[in-house]
Amino acid sequence: MRIFLSLLVLAGPVAAQDWPRDVTTIVDEAKSICAGEFTADPGAVTQRDLNGDGTSDWVIDSGFFRCSDSHGTYCGTRGCGVDTLIDGTRAGLNLHSWDTVTEGGVTYLTAPNDKGETVRFLWTGSEWLLQ
Repeated sequence: MRIFLSLLVLAGPVAAQDWPRDVTTIVDEAKSICAGEFTADPGAVTQRDLNGDGTSDWVIDSGFFRCSDSHGTYCGTRGCGVDTLIDGTRAGLNLHSWDTVTEGGVTYLTAPNDKGETVRFLWTGSEWLLQ
């Protein structure tokens, strides 16, 4: 039971004081385009193993960012900006939501497409490749 709870904590939101510099840079970039009050709701920054190497990577989901003077600053009809940091490499996608799945020892980032079907992205080491 303790192992399961520990995994839930690792996969959940991470407090701002625990963010590495690269994550803080991404959040600061988002904050800089907000002329009003900026907030990052819980879930904006999470850790998840995205490439199947057993190490937690970083996910910054702008769908959890709020700007008091504009409701459409971070998301649009194509989704919200989702940045990932994997082994120091930053990559981004526009997604409505996301999750991960591991099949046959391979980990994929999953998301619904415009038709509501689940699509998978594979990390190549430098970018996300639609499968």
